[in-house]
Amino acid sequence: MLISVVVPVYNEEHFLRPCLDAILRQHEPFHQVIVVDNGSGDGTLRILDEYRGRVTVLHEPRRGVQHARNRGLDTATGDVIGRIDADTRLAPGWSRAVRRTFQDPAVQAATGPVTYYDTALARLIDGGDALFRRAWGRGPLDWLLGANMAIRSTAWHRVRPQLCADENVHEDIDLGIHLHGSGAAPVFAAGMRAGTSARRIANRFADYSAYTLMTERTYRRHPGLPKPHAYARAWLTTRVQLLLFPALRLAYALGQPHPWATLHGDGGRKNPMRPGR
Repeated sequence: MLISVVVPVYNEEHFLRPCLDAILRQHEPFHQVIVVDNGSGDGTLRILDEYRGRVTVLHEPRRGVQHARNRGLDTATGDVIGRIDADTRLAPGWSRAVRRTFQDPAVQAATGPVTYYDTALARLIDGGDALFRRAWGRGPLDWLLGANMAIRSTAWHRVRPQLCADENVHEDIDLGIHLHGSGAAPVFAAGMRAGTSARRIANRFADYSAYTLMTERTYRRHPGLPKPHAYARAWLTTRVQLLLFPALRLAYALGQPHPWATLHGDGGRKNPMRPGR
């Protein structure tokens, strides 16, 4: 089984090295590592030069993570294609867990658990996140987590023409919904473990709220494709996230080198569908 991995990036000079180093330290090396630059204006390309010969770099001029993701997955030649974010740090056994998961021919796509490596009270936050994912992850899924997922190449090319391409949906959830609707629902693979950043909580509440509310908007625009009551589930999850915003922002700030500046700043990652906003 050949496994490729795709990483869409936009202005990720502060996160990219640990991400690529974790990819290249896998116990079972990947068949192919593809990084898709989406028009970065910082030091991202300089860092990518350090990995020349080990990483394939593509350039996608259309802004938006959905376009960068599509370019990478369309190009990948693996039987299974991983897709992670630039702030993802894969556990060393991730590629092995992907192979074992997809040895079951019925599995068409999978997503795994994440831990947050840059917050205070990480165990508490990780536990709360896992609780929600277990509650919503029974049986076939109608969602994927872009920071930690993999899809069979045949399933990707089959569902690709159906995917939404605009900035008003979460592209990873959109993919999960369409896979579920096509009879190729994702599964939750506990062995596919990865770390990710909680940096989005460093945004101002208005930006964080707009990003979070996209979840229920994504489900609302796909009637009939997700699981029954999927919109209600998304609505409830979103409201819990918004309610916990002050506590989560404080926990993130306390995990940073300069907590006070972080708490009163606006340095979080913006909506990935609209880079720079």
